[in-house]
Parts: sequence; C-alpha cells; structure tokens
Amino acid sequence: MALDDSWELPVLESITVTEEELLLLDWVMCSGSGLIPNAPLEDLVTNWAFFRFDVWKGISTLHRQVKGVPAEINRVLTQELTIDEFTARALLAVTPTTFRWGTGVDCGYELKLKLYRFLSKEVEVDASITENQTDSNSEDESTSSTGTPT
Repeated sequence: MALDDSWELPVLESITVTEEELLLLDWVMCSGSGLIPNAPLEDLVTNWAFFRFDVWKGISTLHRQVKGVPAEINRVLTQELTIDEFTARALLAVTPTTFRWGTGVDCGYELKLKLYRFLSKEVEVDASITENQTDSNSEDESTSSTGTPT
C-alpha cells in the first residue's frame, strides 16, 4: 500500500497560555467534552492523550514557578503550548466563550481569542511597544526639520 504523496504531518506551532487557561483546556478535555452532542473529543482529535499530557506539563511548570509568588503576579505568568491547526479548531469549537475560575479573569474569552488569533495568523501587538512608538513620534513632531524645538 502506497501513501499519497500529499500526506504531511500537521504543522506544530504554539500559543502562550496562563495556568487558568491550561486548567480550562483540561476541563474541556475531560468533563467539557460533551459540549458537542454525539462527538466525543476522542473522535474529533486522535491525539488528546498527548495534548493533555502537554497541558499538564505546562500546569506543572507554572505551578513550580508560582510558589511564594503573589496571586496577582501568578495570573500573568505564561507557558508556551504546542498546538496544531486541527486541534486549535476543535478547541475553538468546544471551549466556552466565557469561563471564570472565581478569580475574576475570564479565561474562556481570552483562550478563545488566542485560538482564533492562532488560526487566523493574527499577530498580537504588545501595547507597551505601541505606546513607546507613539511617545517617540510625539517627540519627533515637537522639533522642526532643522532639529530645533518649535
């Protein structure tokens, strides 16, 4: 039996997620898998076991980093999670749009936004970089073409 020449392994990339988002992914994979009737996640994505292992690897890594760190800082620590397009599409479909663990942060919305940006190849712009560029543009406008202040 010959394989089709167009057969390829899925391209693996990554998204940056918080511990709460990783916990939400785990919840979706175990109890939330009934969100699509008659379509268990095992039927949608065959590598759930390996992906779930990667999710828990990320949770464990973040958990080791947060010991003794205040909760406010805890929520901003992130971990890279390797994901392929097919898995991201399935997760975008089954992840709740809004979900909170009681911390006030809507990790469901944030996770879905990250999955969408991953799939659409949309680049997330760092607000601090944009702010710095705006500040430098203001300084440029305050001097004339000869370099003297106007």
